[in-house]
Amino acid sequence: MDQKKIDRALEIVAKMGCEKTREIIRQIDEGEEVHPCTMLSVDECVSMLEELKEVMSVYGDDCCPIPVSN
Repeated sequence: MDQKKIDRALEIVAKMGCEKTREIIRQIDEGEEVHPCTMLSVDECVSMLEELKEVMSVYGDDCCPIPVSN
């Protein structure tokens, strides 16, 4: 795994804001292919997802709840 690529992807997502980050988490959890995972291997994307969830857990659901797909 390339941690630098993962870190760069995390930076990209972080700049998108809370709501978009939660949306990306939901999409990846549902198996959708989303940017920036398109530039990562499957393992790197899983690692990025775990890091995103860990960071967002600090904010709790009050910040911006994870959207539920319809």
